[in-house]
Amino acid sequence: MTRVAVVYNDDSALARGDAQDAIAVQGVVSCARSVADSLRARGHAAETLALPPDPRAVAMFVGALRVDVVFNLVEAIGGDARREPAFAWACELHGIAYTGSPPRAMTLCLEKPVAQALLGASGVPVPRHVVLARGDEPVASLSYPVIVKPSREDASHGIESASVVRDEAAMRARARHVIEHYAQPAIVEEFVEGREINVALIASPRGLEILPLSEIDYAGFPPEMPRIVSYAGKWIETSRDWALTQVIAARGLDNAQRARIEAVARRAFYVLGLHGYGRVDVRLDARGEPHVIDVNPNPDISPDAGFALAAARGGYAHADLVEWIVASARRPE
Repeated sequence: MTRVAVVYNDDSALARGDAQDAIAVQGVVSCARSVADSLRARGHAAETLALPPDPRAVAMFVGALRVDVVFNLVEAIGGDARREPAFAWACELHGIAYTGSPPRAMTLCLEKPVAQALLGASGVPVPRHVVLARGDEPVASLSYPVIVKPSREDASHGIESASVVRDEAAMRARARHVIEHYAQPAIVEEFVEGREINVALIASPRGLEILPLSEIDYAGFPPEMPRIVSYAGKWIETSRDWALTQVIAARGLDNAQRARIEAVARRAFYVLGLHGYGRVDVRLDARGEPHVIDVNPNPDISPDAGFALAAARGGYAHADLVEWIVASARRPE
């Protein structure tokens, strides 16, 4: 029997953004309960613990843990996603095994321009992009449409239909909105308008395994609505975006195309140093070639989230996932 502390961030407020941005933060609470339930079902001793929002209390919290493994569901500290790696660092310093990716991988993935630069330099195809810290910097030629996103957020924070723009004036207006609203630079990417595929990877007893591919089904979107997963489409159940955004099994991919997608995702996983499990999101261009648009260490593994649904299509239960993740927990070096 393994003693597991399922730790999540207890944040009542965010450091940046809108009030609705807190919905994604609260979602981690139900995820933690589901993980603990699945671990108990497999005979492990699991408890859920809320990480305090005060950064000064984190070291004391970690130092007081008396467990074999920490199941790390911490996504922020004090409402600030940029502090997410600090909890893993605290586990490292206290010699406690923890699940998921190490601090360096989380930092790289959170800094989207850095992640894209590393991926591109390693031969992983990514969209062309620029970073705007003020909004008025000179911009080398980009092909429109483009998508404008916060450069240091995850969970689709700051993404809505207005994020996709078709000319420079609109691009700069949206970039200024992101910079002012989220207190960080904006990343402007050429928008790859093709299919969107989610690739879930997990360290199973057979090695790093790719689960059945998922696809975002945009068939119900009206013509004027950009084909993107907005924050509302991911988190706000009463929204039109939520109703229209469907995740389905990827279909109609030939063997060569599927192999190319999987190879690109696996390469991205290793280049950015992920561990245990992760999700790589790709979009296909007009030629059907994949481009990595996001890499997610420690993605949502709630029973109704895309990762668990992909596993279910492969014949794996939620308890299988969480047990494999615990088995692959990172041991401090």
